[in-house]
Amino acid sequence: MNAVQMREIIVGLLAATYNTVGEDGLASAFILGRRDRHPALGGISVTLFFRRKKLMPAVMKLRSLGPPHLRYLPLGHSFEKLRSFLTDRYHLVAGNNIFSRAETSLLERISKEQVDLLVDQFAESDILTPPLETCLFPLVTIQMRDAFEGAVFSLSTATGLAAQTPLANLPRGYVDGHLFPPFSDWKHKTQTPTSWLLVTAPSPEVAKKYRASILGAISLTVMHHYRHQFTGRKVFGGVVGVRDGWSFSDSSPHTPALGEDVVLGVEDGVWLEVIDRALASSSEADIKKLKSLQYFYRAWFLPDSERFPIDCITIDSMFGDANGATEAVARGVDELFGGKLDRTRVLLLMRLRNSVIHGGAPDVYDSSKYARYYRDYGDDPIADMSALVAECLRRKVFDGQLREQPDPYAEVIAQAVAAGRFPAREPAGILAPLATAAA
Repeated sequence: MNAVQMREIIVGLLAATYNTVGEDGLASAFILGRRDRHPALGGISVTLFFRRKKLMPAVMKLRSLGPPHLRYLPLGHSFEKLRSFLTDRYHLVAGNNIFSRAETSLLERISKEQVDLLVDQFAESDILTPPLETCLFPLVTIQMRDAFEGAVFSLSTATGLAAQTPLANLPRGYVDGHLFPPFSDWKHKTQTPTSWLLVTAPSPEVAKKYRASILGAISLTVMHHYRHQFTGRKVFGGVVGVRDGWSFSDSSPHTPALGEDVVLGVEDGVWLEVIDRALASSSEADIKKLKSLQYFYRAWFLPDSERFPIDCITIDSMFGDANGATEAVARGVDELFGGKLDRTRVLLLMRLRNSVIHGGAPDVYDSSKYARYYRDYGDDPIADMSALVAECLRRKVFDGQLREQPDPYAEVIAQAVAAGRFPAREPAGILAPLATAAA
């Protein structure tokens, strides 16, 4: 954000601030004084009134041009940040305005020099450079052979957690990565994680969004046959926040109960760095990719019929066009795969998507196109959509760099095939032409 844009935001904020109540009655009451002064020392009680509609352009500009994390948070967050910014610094420009009942905005009642002062304050404020917090997410179904350490997130073994930033400066023996929570002064029930995801972000809410993109990417490494095969193994969630001290909160598990662990090592660093760079980026293209991964992560936990509409939204987020989503997605898929997929089949899958997304069928099984797809192609359209979305993400987000996990049952299957107890696996589903082309 440049100086001109910062000034526009501050001018918009001041133009929306009054000493008299507006039609929406939006007010902030506070004790006038420096932020470092304790309220018990007293002061003048001040109430400022904000005109919501007038303030919204400044809020929108802050959210679109400010730090990338603001786009992951509700608009109200940016709204409150601007209001708090002014009330915290009102003593710098208050003067006789405290007692004024004029029906004019604060912008009209302060000098250019005072506006400049607020712009300078804004440039150095924690709105643009927020304090960071590291959130620790325990992982059960992901094993790290080698740690990954990026600018925004890290993946650590349980043994190596104590060496991770910002834990490395804590006393020896205080951090035990084999326990959750991992700190020795926790005297209550603990769990046993396999590894850890550490995310540095301005707030836990943003960290959870980042987590969804990261784990959505990791889910792509699981072979399609096994990505949604869950067992009764025990998995757990929760998050520990580390800033000034530490805090703990519970949550649902961060991954489903996969039958086999995902194993990541140094060879996965290439595509993990792609995610790390995207999380630090303010590029619309990168943010769009991260949102697609968040959708895919959300779908990971769901049963088939509930997963289908989220997969549809995921593919829309990559290729969709408000002026013709079906054709736009089909065209995008065609271009991404170089025309190797059956376009007629892709279009039928997209029309099934239309039935579910646009109210033609409350459940994918209710759509006549569901049965038609089975009849025409002999494959499950839900599985085909999931496989197609995953491959689109691998290619569009990672440019083919993401490494798929090896089949954990390959040896057993090979033995069964050799003994005639199991048919040889042939490429099947909507992506079969890719395997044929590669052969």
